[in-house]
Amino acid sequence: MSHVIVGGGLAGSLTALALADAGRGRDVVLIEPGRALGGNHTWSFHETDLDEGQRGLVMPLVSWRWPRQLVKFPTHARTLEIGYLSVSSERFGMLVRDRLERAGVRVLLGERAVDVTGREVRLAGGAVLEADVVLDARGTAAGVARGDGARTAYQKFVGLELDLDREGPWELPVVMDATVGQTDGFRFVYVLPFSRRHVLVEDTVYSEHGALDVEAFERRALAYAERHGVGVRRVMRRETGVLPLSLTGSAAPPPGDGDEGPIAIGYRGGFFHPATGYSLPAAARVALAVARAADRGETRMKLAAISRDLAPQRRFQQRLNRLLFDAMPGAERWRAFARFYRLPAPTIERFFASHNTIWDRARVLVGRPPAGISLRRAFATAWRAG
Repeated sequence: MSHVIVGGGLAGSLTALALADAGRGRDVVLIEPGRALGGNHTWSFHETDLDEGQRGLVMPLVSWRWPRQLVKFPTHARTLEIGYLSVSSERFGMLVRDRLERAGVRVLLGERAVDVTGREVRLAGGAVLEADVVLDARGTAAGVARGDGARTAYQKFVGLELDLDREGPWELPVVMDATVGQTDGFRFVYVLPFSRRHVLVEDTVYSEHGALDVEAFERRALAYAERHGVGVRRVMRRETGVLPLSLTGSAAPPPGDGDEGPIAIGYRGGFFHPATGYSLPAAARVALAVARAADRGETRMKLAAISRDLAPQRRFQQRLNRLLFDAMPGAERWRAFARFYRLPAPTIERFFASHNTIWDRARVLVGRPPAGISLRRAFATAWRAG
């Protein structure tokens, strides 16, 4: 069975890699309009997000691993004994391309798909590629919140990879420092210390709108580093993002029987965590499912099963998003995260892994609400169908 994968970002590249690892590389074409696979990103995940099979696919690509992680709020700070891992797109692109080409995968860089159907892909230069299965991994362009009245908020960020003039104070990842000034919604800073003099500082906002003022975010990230007693010798790399946080609506399902459209994966297919924007665990799960499918029909069936399995988790995550955006003013939203990060570590782990139980959901929703929340609006929002 042949595959054409449109989009060489995280989801598309991982799927091509899973097919290659399964001995099916010579029947795979991966199309990427950029000059390298993976783009310009840093992907992170919690050690407890992946099962054994997914770790086998992802762990060889990991660039950094830390045994613990930190969160900081005006009311408290906490060290979580949960391993945290990151993958740099530079390492990802080099390793994945090498492994794909050695497995016989045809990697087409600098090629743009202009027409994508369920059986063929037409490139801008006029070439047409045919396959038994066409997978569309072109990101969020198609939208991820579907259905009548579907609503989306955004996680937007600018990250600066910095070369410092002296050793910084960070030894562990700070996955959320919300002690900073709140603006345009819920704001926090994310720090990954690759070494004491090499760090990623990312200014992040959960906002109702997707407009990103790159210069303002960058100034705030640099000021954050300076407030922590270090100077910046140079900015080694910049990355930006505007990720969807769906409040209502369903994920984009894989095509049903008789549908001749391409099969959407990655963000385009709704395979991501609606409350955090994390996508690597779902991308690994989808990649392995595609690699184990015998034909187009089984591919659709396996991805539809993943969508159904994630649906209750997705509805709960969307409910939390609605509580955050509908029931709390922007400047007070940090309190919801501060409350969440007081929960038992296993509950937090299962939430990020999209494995939370009914008891986990009760722990998150039941109890004294954070200050600033409107109980009347929160109740109406939390139990509204969506």
